[in-house]
Amino acid sequence: MEIVGILTACAPVLVALVGIIPTVISNRKKTQETLEQNRKETKEQLDRVQRTLDNHIKEDEDDKARNQRYRILRFYDEMCEHRRHSESHFEDILDDIDDYEEYCNRHPDFRNSRGHIAMKNIQATYDKLKANDGFLTHEKDKEE
Repeated sequence: MEIVGILTACAPVLVALVGIIPTVISNRKKTQETLEQNRKETKEQLDRVQRTLDNHIKEDEDDKARNQRYRILRFYDEMCEHRRHSESHFEDILDDIDDYEEYCNRHPDFRNSRGHIAMKNIQATYDKLKANDGFLTHEKDKEE
């Protein structure tokens, strides 16, 4: 008799569960579909952001290389005008040359049709001045 009482008391709950379960299953399926759609959209957005970031990084690197080339050519113009330079200035430009050439080697699509003669002549002039201690020195440097 107790079992019948328990079943009678639980009947409304069982009826409610039987009615709710299909709704819960349907909502769960919709939730999973929504989550999948959200994941897909988020991945697409992240991919777009990554492409944009990659483009900005490439543009920045290209700009840096162009600026290095500009400094190299400007330095060479000054040499051609018979302006003297300090050893430190030469070494800075030689660093620019190394970085610029390394960038060009890593990026064969980068336009690099200028500056080769200038770079060779800067290196040759540096070697000559180094051998003869012929760099520009400032009066303050001479006193020390």
